[in-house]
Amino acid sequence: MPRDNPKALHDARMSTDPVAPRFHQAMEVLPLAPALRVLEVGCGHGIALGLVASRLRDGCVLGIDRSEKMVAQALRRNADAVLGGRVLARTGTLAEVDLGREAFDVAFAINVSLFADDANVELSRLRERLRPGGSLFLFHEAPVAAHAKRFATQASRNLEAHGFTVRVLPAAPSRACVVGQVPG
Repeated sequence: MPRDNPKALHDARMSTDPVAPRFHQAMEVLPLAPALRVLEVGCGHGIALGLVASRLRDGCVLGIDRSEKMVAQALRRNADAVLGGRVLARTGTLAEVDLGREAFDVAFAINVSLFADDANVELSRLRERLRPGGSLFLFHEAPVAAHAKRFATQASRNLEAHGFTVRVLPAAPSRACVVGQVPG
């Protein structure tokens, strides 16, 4: 790679950290403890699953994604944590996937725009599956600040309409973090 090619140098540096800043932000904000039961909606390649699992000892994180290919990759990426019982992943939508019997302490989604749209079934299901006092964290990174703000406004309204107590956490201009807590 030539030193006089700034774009190539930038691309090489960016490729050395496999974890995007939005995942680091989520890990700084999520209230994780060793024995929690955590749900990730839209787990994709499983990057956040691994970061969460590394903070769990007796708890577990369930990742769901509608793409069978993404779930397979998430399971491969986190094979050790899967064997240790700290990571589970299932294919399906939040409206229909088997979430198991136990309630979740924390649920989160990173860049899942569904929550700013018509997500009545999904939010009702999350409200039922989070324990009293449990929280849903919605992280969103947008290309421009106005889009992040719009996501925060719409997601907040949707969460409030489903009985969550809502707060919007401070974030960088092109990011949003909306937290909905189940009363109790």
